[in-house]
Amino acid sequence: MAVMEFEKTRGFRIAAVVTGLALALIATVIVVHNRQQQAAMTHVRIAGGGFLFYYRLGEVRAGVTAIVQKPTPSQSRLVAEFENPAGGAPISAETRIRHGEMRYGLETPPLSGVVKGRAYAVTVKLYEYGGAEPLETHETVLTSELEQETSPQGPLTIGPGYHRPPPAE
Repeated sequence: MAVMEFEKTRGFRIAAVVTGLALALIATVIVVHNRQQQAAMTHVRIAGGGFLFYYRLGEVRAGVTAIVQKPTPSQSRLVAEFENPAGGAPISAETRIRHGEMRYGLETPPLSGVVKGRAYAVTVKLYEYGGAEPLETHETVLTSELEQETSPQGPLTIGPGYHRPPPAE
């Protein structure tokens, strides 16, 4: 009887060791695969963007959304340079990467001269904290589906309520 109990225990031990080794091998394969995938990803990607028509304010702005895909040094800078529809130097918008945040919106001040159907270049750069050279550079284009003239010349309301603006003198 004692021999049969030993045989059962021995088989169980062998099965446990084999199962443990198989699980360790699977875990190792998963870790290596995840590291390879993460190494292939960029820190940031552009998720979208476009022109924002704030009709109540009579303003047109451009904006892009960037998503952090993998761990990025805290306090890194995310800088977007928008082609100026009025001509001249590019318009820049900047934000800091904060721990735990994944999505960042970068928006220009009010623009003028936006033309329907024209592509405007946008460059998004990621700078390490205190760094002068960008870690990554991403480019995209934004195209307006509306003319600037469709937006009112000034704000439709003034103040906290829906009051009409005072007549121009």
